[in-house]
Amino acid sequence: MFYKNTYRLKQLEEIDFPALQELLWKVFQKKSSILSLKHKYDVSHLGLEYVSTIAYENEIPVAFYGAILQKFKKHNQKIIIAQACDSSTLKAHQGKGLHFELAKLSYEIMQKQGITCVYAFLNENSFYSTKKLDWHSHFNMLRFHIKVNTFPLAKVLNKLHINNLYFLFLNKNVSQEAITKLTSDHKDKFQQICTPNFFAYKNRYKNHYCIEVENCVFWVKIEAIMHVGLFFAPSGVALQKGIKKLRHKAFFFGISEILFQVGPKTNLAKQLKTIAVPKKSWHVGYLPFEKNIDLKDFKFNYSDLDTF
Repeated sequence: MFYKNTYRLKQLEEIDFPALQELLWKVFQKKSSILSLKHKYDVSHLGLEYVSTIAYENEIPVAFYGAILQKFKKHNQKIIIAQACDSSTLKAHQGKGLHFELAKLSYEIMQKQGITCVYAFLNENSFYSTKKLDWHSHFNMLRFHIKVNTFPLAKVLNKLHINNLYFLFLNKNVSQEAITKLTSDHKDKFQQICTPNFFAYKNRYKNHYCIEVENCVFWVKIEAIMHVGLFFAPSGVALQKGIKKLRHKAFFFGISEILFQVGPKTNLAKQLKTIAVPKKSWHVGYLPFEKNIDLKDFKFNYSDLDTF
């Protein structure tokens, strides 16, 4: 039951970021600077307003419905879609309809600004909560784990919060040639627009690296393991050779695992299946705001995830 007289629900504004920082710490024990939160939810480059919403009891933040905006493109058609993330409610205020009401308020704000749809990478709990909001089911991403027999130094560095050490050995810059390769597949699908500004945005949040070996391109982040957000391989044979070189680098850096996450019907998934056995990952769900939107027309990458 939602208590209208108890809570104040509103669109996220600049003045709310200290409250959001406080809320995320209470719910997730997650330390986030106000600057990093402003960067994550920034919409100024699109000329739009925040689409996230927050709830207060008196002056205390008690719940949040987060969403970031992303530009997708198919051929010459460009759209803006929202990815729901960081939804949170203080334990004492759960079961009172706050998540539902904040979500509906966010969707109203999105539609007023011409957002095409909202989607999310869902775990089992969040998958069931979206059903109450009339979300559609799409598919499960596939994850491929490549093990590396080495001392797990990267996990130690991650616990010490010194992941940025790798910039001494790896290249953060992504050349235009590499960008062209990384975005060359499935031109008939909507996929996030990857420009130098996209990579700069991601690198302001955390370090990412571009590794080019055996005519392959891997765009990765290193947090305990190596996470591959985007990759290109001209063939399955080239990918096998590229991953062999990638494993050599991982061995040298003390990275015990390389993780790929891709859509199940992509060429990338077909290539990876020749190397490793896939496992089911997040479920992708969505709520369209326009009748002609269907996620079968979209290609999602691991790099699309808000925390990548």
